Amino acid sequence: MQDTGSVFGAERATLDLAHGLRTVGCRPIFFLIDELRLGGRESGLRTAVEAEGFPLHRFTVEGRLSRSLARRIRSKFNEVGGDVLHVIGYKANLHAWLGDIHPVVATVHGWLFRNDLKERLYDAIDLFALRRCDQVICLSRYYEDYLLRKSVLRERLVRIPSGLRDVPELAGASTPSRMKPTFGMLGRFSEEKNHELFLHAAHGLRRQFPEATFICAGTGPRAEAVKDLAASLHLGACMKFPGYKEVHAFMQTVDVYVICSRIENLPYSILEAMAWARPVIGTEVGGIPDLIVNGETGSLVPAGDVAALQKAMAIFCEQPALIETRGKAGRKRLLDHFTLDQSVAMHVDLYKRQITANRDAASG
Repeated sequence: MQDTGSVFGAERATLDLAHGLRTVGCRPIFFLIDELRLGGRESGLRTAVEAEGFPLHRFTVEGRLSRSLARRIRSKFNEVGGDVLHVIGYKANLHAWLGDIHPVVATVHGWLFRNDLKERLYDAIDLFALRRCDQVICLSRYYEDYLLRKSVLRERLVRIPSGLRDVPELAGASTPSRMKPTFGMLGRFSEEKNHELFLHAAHGLRRQFPEATFICAGTGPRAEAVKDLAASLHLGACMKFPGYKEVHAFMQTVDVYVICSRIENLPYSILEAMAWARPVIGTEVGGIPDLIVNGETGSLVPAGDVAALQKAMAIFCEQPALIETRGKAGRKRLLDHFTLDQSVAMHVDLYKRQITANRDAASG
């Protein structure tokens, strides 16, 4: 995968998967593409890989496309005795194809579908490469359907949801007061997360339930703009911006988790909220409906619909007992369908089938 320098959802999911694979006897080795044009910056991803104790090979490259890089990746793959090359991101996908490496399994962590010519070009390159992978893993039904429409062959697609690595024991964990429900968002302040929707819904909800409070935790390029909007809506002390918070610290301060995204794949933050037995209100985009059972573990609302989000939040103010019942239902759903052990087992089965198919093709 490309070394982006940071650990966001895709990088964290990859690290967790590698950890799970190692526990069942596999030997994950990380190949990181490091672009020199980015200036040799510090890398949180490299630090995280090294901290986990995984073997790591860095591949420096001048630009985005390099046939010599493809040859180097293929040479190192053969040298370390790789059985499967698991690629993540358009750059890794493309160079695996250029290097004619098999078997190649790709995981799709999604696209933002922005109206940006450069990003749309990268997405087109990614689709070109994905059509030529031996198998393509989709985390959600949304991207599985999307890739089918984009002519990725049905037999090359498999859906394997992410699995949460750390599920907390809740006995003795502190919980917020149900008398004053707190709604929270956690994550990067970026355009696709649409914090503005949350703030407008909070503004309307305060008129009905002045005791409700709100938290937006995280950092990012739009943090100041979101804070300015909160000020203009006169949300005052009821809306807190604590900056970066660890998941366990954040979840113990909220009753209901809210995700207002314009597009998502299978958000880790929802899995974490489910693990903490917090009901989730989410927009009906991407893979979010794969996780939330409307009216059972939380609520689904149309993307961008302030009134619908406000109504969904109001239900928990009117019926605070639902916070516990729907939160527990969400935790049970996580344990039944979205654990790391389950995800690892499906990955290992896929790897074995691809190794066998590759050997049969070579011998035939």
